[in-house]
Amino acid sequence: MGLLQFLKSQFWCQLIICYVFLVSGLLINLIQLCTLPLWLVSKQLARRINTRLAYCIASQMVAALEWWSGTECSLYTDPESYQLYGKENAIVVLNHAFEIDFLCGWTFCERFGVLGSSKVLAKKELAYVPVIGWMWYFLEIVFCKRKWEEDRTTVAQSLQRLRDYPENYWFLLHCEGTRFTQKKHEISMKVAESKGLPQLKYHLLPRTKGFHVTVQNLRGCVAAVYDSTLNFRNNEVPTLLGILNGKKYHADLYVRRIPLESVPEDEAECAAWLHKLYQEKDSFQEHYTQTGRFPGPVVSPPRRPWSLINWLFWSCVVLYPLGLLLAQLLSSGSTLTIGGAVVVCSAVSMGIRWMIGQTEIDKSSNYGIKAAPLNNN
Repeated sequence: MGLLQFLKSQFWCQLIICYVFLVSGLLINLIQLCTLPLWLVSKQLARRINTRLAYCIASQMVAALEWWSGTECSLYTDPESYQLYGKENAIVVLNHAFEIDFLCGWTFCERFGVLGSSKVLAKKELAYVPVIGWMWYFLEIVFCKRKWEEDRTTVAQSLQRLRDYPENYWFLLHCEGTRFTQKKHEISMKVAESKGLPQLKYHLLPRTKGFHVTVQNLRGCVAAVYDSTLNFRNNEVPTLLGILNGKKYHADLYVRRIPLESVPEDEAECAAWLHKLYQEKDSFQEHYTQTGRFPGPVVSPPRRPWSLINWLFWSCVVLYPLGLLLAQLLSSGSTLTIGGAVVVCSAVSMGIRWMIGQTEIDKSSNYGIKAAPLNNN
């Protein structure tokens, strides 16, 4: 183990990374709050400012993946589509099998310059989570309650507001609705059998209504669907804790660009189209399992330095006053004061561990388990 890898494995280094992320994230949330009056004067200017503020938060996590752990990302796609990435609005359909698949999606966005403006369909509870959730609120992220009767109208209204967004964005969508587990897969395939649909080996049955509403409300302002299938070499199962420990992974992402015009407008036809798409995604995963690669040419989009520069900037901003405070505490010689600082640090580390724990597969939501099987659409 080299010196650098030894440092990456040290808890105090990981604590510093998390401290910078949390404190700088809260500061950025405060700045976002201060932009509220600007929305009344110039909505588009407020959007552009919040896009850049959101980048300051999201790119720190991308920097941890790309620069701290050194994870490599290879992209399988055709050269003609590659030229269009980052230059058009798109709906990105991602598989949902890994703890850090969302982070790989963000890395994909970062390498093509749309990280700050990227959108997701997220559960409503996340809107109340500091840093990420509050950032998403100002980015006009589409939130849902996972109750279709209530979500149909609110999701459509949120999507309509994105039609005049001033910058290119990608709308990241996990059509499976929840992360893949064996238990959820068994339930999902029972639903597929009851509906006469082909069995999937590597995916859950996609939920078609949310996809149809997304396509219909963004039709005319979004150019294409990016069918994206993610896997990791050597059968590795990456985790966020592994990233913080500096463990290096190699992600392979297969992306097909499908013009939005080819997606049917009729709801039933759109549902059939999405089911067929997931059958194809399953065949791509099978090909990867057998050969260790996806079909087609491979490229490695270069890392951009901005995520690292951003993290270094915010590290200077929040670590300098912390250093002064720690120096004062040590110079005071007060056992009570130093003990209090230790308690606070311990509490912070426990809080960070809890937040990381929410990304773990065994802590994923029960969505898809609780729901009645025949409602899995």
